[in-house]
Amino acid sequence: MVNFPSFPRFGPVTDRTSFTLTRTTSPSAPNTRQDKRSALALMMAHPELAPIVPVVSEQLDAVKTSIQGIIMPDIEVLAHTIAQTLNNTGKLLRPLVGLLLSAASSTSTSSHEKPVGFRHIETAAVAELIHVATLLHDDVIDDSDLRRGLPTIRADYGNRLSILSGDYLLAQASLKLSQLNNCRLVSIFAMVLANLCEGEVKQLKTGYTLDMDWPTYLRKNVCKTASLFAACGESAGVNNHLPESDIARLQQFGEQFGIAFQIVDDLLDYTADAQTLGKPVLDDLKNGLINAPVLIAFDKLNGQPDRLKQFKNLCLQLFNDQNEAVIPDIQAVIDDTNALAATKDLARHYAKAATDAIAHLRPSPYKTALDLLVDYSIHRQM
Repeated sequence: MVNFPSFPRFGPVTDRTSFTLTRTTSPSAPNTRQDKRSALALMMAHPELAPIVPVVSEQLDAVKTSIQGIIMPDIEVLAHTIAQTLNNTGKLLRPLVGLLLSAASSTSTSSHEKPVGFRHIETAAVAELIHVATLLHDDVIDDSDLRRGLPTIRADYGNRLSILSGDYLLAQASLKLSQLNNCRLVSIFAMVLANLCEGEVKQLKTGYTLDMDWPTYLRKNVCKTASLFAACGESAGVNNHLPESDIARLQQFGEQFGIAFQIVDDLLDYTADAQTLGKPVLDDLKNGLINAPVLIAFDKLNGQPDRLKQFKNLCLQLFNDQNEAVIPDIQAVIDDTNALAATKDLARHYAKAATDAIAHLRPSPYKTALDLLVDYSIHRQM
């Protein structure tokens, strides 16, 4: 067996002035003593997850510990940015999906053997590291100063350090995968990285244009969002040594769940308030992105060419001229065509497909938690 070396450590940064801060005030140092990502803290921050998290709370905390172990205190600036990022990002949904699917599909019959072990935990950590890395890179691509209502790393430190922090997380994810000694797992997550790049390129090509149709929209969503959830499902089956047909079902759950999740994100862009969402409302349209409610409005107006042309012109005015005065008119068309209700129905369609994909799993607290997680994904407010 190959003994893999630990990730190389470098000397401390002595000249922090080489990194230019783009804000006039220095960001607050991350409080490493206060764990903001423990399972208990997660439930307190997101009480809607309280019925779901407890069944794998111990394993989620193990994922968090694994992730915290990659921070390099010798490189002060990098340690700071990564700790700040990991403390401020999300609900650990990808690890949660992976751990629940792993436990729900476990073939272990021993009462002394835990359904989720080291390999499942490390794989879940890989998924979260990849997810957080993409956020750091996305913030640079999108020129984002806020994420979840908090300053981004690019806002505090600039683009270069945001990119390097994301690269470091991807490197650590790769190292964790290599140490699991399973080529199938490496292949699964390598394909995720390829899909993420494809999805980002598709978004760049179609941004600020009306060149969006349903096949392109769904493919972009699969690449940018659903592929990582799908990998969590597929890797759970691989780690549990399941038959290929069962692995495919878990992968399908992740993909359908991810599509539904992204469609609800599109919906929230119109229905959530900015404070809850952590970003401006109609942020997608302002950034030149055609999402599900707009596509549905296009479909509903197909038999009314004059109204369709007028609506498309409104979108182009927002894209090309950044004329936010047209936003109420755009919202009025979305309302008149019942596009939001149709978007919710579309999300329910994919959510049901996710639930159907795991209908074969035996009843268990983990299976119940997965069903609740699907329901949460449809009814969430952020």
